[in-house]
Amino acid sequence: MKSACTGLLCALALVAAAPLARADAPPAPAAKAVAPQLPPAVETPAPAATDSDAVLDELDKGEVTSYWDPIEPVNRVIFDFNELADRWAIGPVSQVYGFLMPDPAERAVRRAFRNLTEPISAANHFVQFHPDQAGRSFVRFCLNSTVGIVGLFDVANKIGIAPAPTDFGGTLYRYGMPAGPYIVAPLLGPSTARDTIGGVVDDIVMPQRYLPGVVQLLLFGGNGITARREADPGLAALRDGAVDFYAALRSAYYFNRESELREAGAPGASAILRSSADTSASKPSLSNTEVYSDLRSASSETVPLK
Repeated sequence: MKSACTGLLCALALVAAAPLARADAPPAPAAKAVAPQLPPAVETPAPAATDSDAVLDELDKGEVTSYWDPIEPVNRVIFDFNELADRWAIGPVSQVYGFLMPDPAERAVRRAFRNLTEPISAANHFVQFHPDQAGRSFVRFCLNSTVGIVGLFDVANKIGIAPAPTDFGGTLYRYGMPAGPYIVAPLLGPSTARDTIGGVVDDIVMPQRYLPGVVQLLLFGGNGITARREADPGLAALRDGAVDFYAALRSAYYFNRESELREAGAPGASAILRSSADTSASKPSLSNTEVYSDLRSASSETVPLK
């Protein structure tokens, strides 16, 4: 009887100690949260490298300097004169011309003036030892001047003979002549010493040079007005978006001219100019977007014209 009571008391003690043992025991480890299974990430292919990317890669390896504008004070005076003439004479005349001329007729007249430069391109391609391009420019001039009615229609381009424009400035570039200082010519606008010399030579040898003086004046004036009309949207956007229109136009000129020389395939062509926020001091605009399309971010470095 005594042993039975003792056993019963031990059992009750064990039952009473069980909750305390559970309280003193370390807590059971919490269940690990299982992250939701996401579908595997699909890698987006990098955009294909463009010609502009290749150009800028080449640019990174080249010599870097700034624009050479040693006579900037004089250039700015001439630039202000040109702006005044454009505001009160050339611009309004081009606007009236654009108002009176339907768009198709306006484009046809512009093609006719471009056709007059084909003999210049042919002669300069020949001097640059590019006989195939010289022949192409000559054939374009003959076709467009006859079948295309003095160049109003670009028949040659429709049959696959694309234009390959060049000039004597490009010829001098081909033979290694440096660009020289930046120059703003009265009424003619931006240029360089090399292109100024080239323009004089081209003017001497162009066929219309030997027409009567009145005809030359009409052709020169007509070409200027139509060219101004064609450039009006880009110039307006560049002017509206630029802090310093002079510097912005200088940057655009250098870039466009160097692009033309490079596209002409001249050996030894220097790298295409990179747009420079420090040099141009301009804000982004429609014209900047068009001129510097597909290029990487601009830096404060520029490349000299060769």
